[in-house]
Amino acid sequence: MARAKEETRSTSARLRFLAVVAALAPAPAAAGVWVAPEGGQSITTSAVGERENGGYYYEGSIYFEAPVRAESSLVVARWFETDPSQSDGDRIEATFSAKHAINRSDNEVIAVQAGALWVSDPSESCSEGGAKLRVLGGRSFSGGRGFFNAEGAERALSGGCEGSRIDSTAGYRPAENWLAMGQVFVDFPVEGDDSIKAQVTIVRFDHRGHGWQIGLRARIDGEHAEPVIVVGLWGRPRDSSHAEWTFDRVGHTSAKLGV
Repeated sequence: MARAKEETRSTSARLRFLAVVAALAPAPAAAGVWVAPEGGQSITTSAVGERENGGYYYEGSIYFEAPVRAESSLVVARWFETDPSQSDGDRIEATFSAKHAINRSDNEVIAVQAGALWVSDPSESCSEGGAKLRVLGGRSFSGGRGFFNAEGAERALSGGCEGSRIDSTAGYRPAENWLAMGQVFVDFPVEGDDSIKAQVTIVRFDHRGHGWQIGLRARIDGEHAEPVIVVGLWGRPRDSSHAEWTFDRVGHTSAKLGV
């Protein structure tokens, strides 16, 4: 009986971890295929990177996802980049979209996400507003200790400006409160240079479920790596110190929130 209870607790812990991670794990302002748990999910990141010419730039993102049903959520995201060495070195991208899981099992999810896009200072032929479509797929493995997530996105501004992006993420939990991730981002942006970047990340989760992230990102498509240091905070905006979380299956959560 004791062994059965221990195995049940271990399984519950693995599912709890995977559900939280799957909702958060991929790139900033992209998040993941699993719908966020009750109470919402947020990711805030800051980064500093080096240009090919030796100058530095700064980058940040805010991502918030609020579930509206078990299979659907609303997503708000904002990304910005500023380069002090250039007079027009500021770029901002913001999206407001809806996400829906079209197929979900215990360890697999496929979802679509679509909504409005705004890009600052586009080319003269295009307006600032447009649309963004994202297709997402994810799968867990190793008894819930790991996962893989892949996403493809298309962006289009009124006037004919288009861009696309492919993100892939593999994550593994070596211990209960630790997550290691490897990511690759292939980006053909509406504004700016095409790029292929890789990132390695370590996240430490505290007792409230908040994740403290540090990572290193670099270009892998040329001679200059242009390294970037990334720090971030993952959390639940409506969380409390008395939150009690239970997980029915991978990516499906219910919560009893204390006051």
